[in-house]
Amino acid sequence: MSALVASGTLPAAAQDAPVTPPADERAPAVVADEPAASVRAATAAASVAVPVETKKVVAPLASGAYRLSSYYGPRCIPVTGASAWHLGQDLAAADGTPIRSVTDGVVRAAGAVSGFGQWVVVDSVVDGRRVSFVYGHMWNGTKYVKAGQRVTAGQHIADVGANGFATGPHLHLEVWVYGYGGTHVDPLVWLRNRSVSLSAGATAHLARIVPTGCTYRATTRVNLRTWTSTASRVIRVVPTNGTLRSQPGAKSGRWVHVTYGSTTGWVYDSYVSPSAVKVSTPATIRYVAVASLVLRASASTSSTALTSLSRGTAVTYVGSVSSSGWVKVTTEGRTGYVAASYLATTREKALYRVQYVDVSALNLRATPSTSAEVVVRLVEGTAVQPLGLVSANGWRKVSVSGHTGYVAAKYLRSTP
Repeated sequence: MSALVASGTLPAAAQDAPVTPPADERAPAVVADEPAASVRAATAAASVAVPVETKKVVAPLASGAYRLSSYYGPRCIPVTGASAWHLGQDLAAADGTPIRSVTDGVVRAAGAVSGFGQWVVVDSVVDGRRVSFVYGHMWNGTKYVKAGQRVTAGQHIADVGANGFATGPHLHLEVWVYGYGGTHVDPLVWLRNRSVSLSAGATAHLARIVPTGCTYRATTRVNLRTWTSTASRVIRVVPTNGTLRSQPGAKSGRWVHVTYGSTTGWVYDSYVSPSAVKVSTPATIRYVAVASLVLRASASTSSTALTSLSRGTAVTYVGSVSSSGWVKVTTEGRTGYVAASYLATTREKALYRVQYVDVSALNLRATPSTSAEVVVRLVEGTAVQPLGLVSANGWRKVSVSGHTGYVAAKYLRSTP
């Protein structure tokens, strides 16, 4: 996968609802798919020694130690944040497999880098032209070499890892003619033209087929924009796991060109996944609404009674309510079955039975005082949900039709 150097720090994915700052607006304004020019200059400066012409060219991994996986060229994004145009050749291998320098050269860069996690870049001169080789995804890029060090063809320079944007242990190899940042070429072809066949040394290789299309999912609610900028117009808001259709290679910088439904635009790549994301469902919690409720071993009144649950005890649903009215729950470290009809949706409803206004008109006040603001006036027979016990001075906190306040408890009755 291609190296990525961010010009800022990517924030955690934010929920992109129309009433909150959109997810793509939380990302940095300028982030390149490849190390920026300033980084290239820095790595170039690190090359103290000057590479000399070399004739020897070898494979980066030993024959029989790898499989050819992702190829150079356009592709569907394999993991969130990865490129849609693969600038190198991936060689899947066991974690820790020795990586060898393809040619004699000088280490331009070694160590941490965004995208690969860690990398090693070696400058060489082949056929009279400067060529840079990028080796990516190792766990430690400076374990065997450092910037400015001379290396020889076949020298052990790193070990295979799965650092950065990676789906598993592999070596990502790039070949840049005219030096890093010049012209990237297909490593298979470049090596084959110099009598090194990566195909012959592989134990297996995936079919080299460019997909006709790509299907992705939105990892959160995200803006679909007219262009590759947060300043461009939002034309749709894609929901979590919304299906996005695209084409191999259809990416500009950190933006992916997609179609959602019949609308085509751009979304930021941090919120694009090749697979659906798991959306957690809030736990269903209910409360015992009777003085005592038996928790049973199975969904039957004849099954073993595990314990007795008191009024107000919270239970968490493990499944849905069955047609016979039983539901599997967990509570206080136990799992069993209860009759769902004896459960309430809130603790207040479980602890306090609904009461009814017993006078022609009753004030619901903001605080427990006759001088407090009247929130609403309740007519006789109005049902109210008590939210606590009656206070010493006779007031009771209740809720009714979306309002919460206090009433004089003596004006309530227990029946409609």
